[in-house]
Amino acid sequence: MKFYGDARLKRLVLHLDAVRSNAPGKAIDVLRVGLWFEVIRVQMDCTTAYGLGLLVQPHTYKKGFHHHNLWAKYAAGRHLPSADTRCACEQRIPGSNELLTSPAWVALDITTPLEKHGDTLLRCLRPSIQSAVFEKRELAKGCYVRRDSIGLSLRCLEGQADLQSLAAMVVLLRDADARGDRSKAFMIGQSLHRTLLMAAVGSPLKFISLELLEYFIRIIFPMAAEKEFMMDLDRDMLCKQAKWLMRTVEQMHAAGRPGFTLNGNTGQLRRLLQLDFGFDLLFGLGPRLKLIVTAEKAKPSVCTHVTGHNALCDWGRSVLSAGKCERIPPSHTS
Repeated sequence: MKFYGDARLKRLVLHLDAVRSNAPGKAIDVLRVGLWFEVIRVQMDCTTAYGLGLLVQPHTYKKGFHHHNLWAKYAAGRHLPSADTRCACEQRIPGSNELLTSPAWVALDITTPLEKHGDTLLRCLRPSIQSAVFEKRELAKGCYVRRDSIGLSLRCLEGQADLQSLAAMVVLLRDADARGDRSKAFMIGQSLHRTLLMAAVGSPLKFISLELLEYFIRIIFPMAAEKEFMMDLDRDMLCKQAKWLMRTVEQMHAAGRPGFTLNGNTGQLRRLLQLDFGFDLLFGLGPRLKLIVTAEKAKPSVCTHVTGHNALCDWGRSVLSAGKCERIPPSHTS
């Protein structure tokens, strides 16, 4: 298969570097048309944009018929498909139009107003997402009341890591950020990091992982900062972590461990990002931290926490990079 991720990444970065008010929306368009194109291409088993266009709309490739090679533009995230093109694809791949029109894209666009603290956006997502965020008893009555426990909501969302669960977390993060609740914002950011990794290996989002990771690093994760520190994220490292996670899942599956699969519910998958299977996975697949104030202004306890946490992360990454398994860190990293 020809790889179009670099072209989409370049386009996305071009939009974000422009620093215009509509930049996030333009970047979202790159993501959604990229996902739409890649899912259709995989399901129709085509290697190139030209081949996919020839298969879906053969009349536009007839000799003497002038066309603008729009499918190459779709592949690169440069152009949104017309209604006719979307209809032609929907006939071949039912459900493909939802990849473009999902309300999750609206929720991921940070320029969309947070009406009723984001509840309006959350109510547009599927029932299982709403059940994770809102009280089930109240939902049964047609009322939308947030759960008291944000931790429980995040665990439920992590268990169904995909486009809509990520969108719901982003809404919760934006709400916490707007309220100035730094501790909650950081907690949501950590959960979002885990969910993003799982979605990048276990959902169709894996086809646009490069672009998606870049968008989250630039636009979303800065809102998840604590008062004195934040996650220190790098796209290349996130890509490596996704590969390590996928390799671990494959090993678990080959060993006959039930529930470990790259498709479907991620309830078991998230255990690899907790402490259930060792500190090497917990820290190796987790984010490093960095101070956002000078060391002189930071509390000594915060400096100690950041330094100790990063030492464990570096150890975990070295273990996973070498393909080893060391559940307990050596004493000098503690």
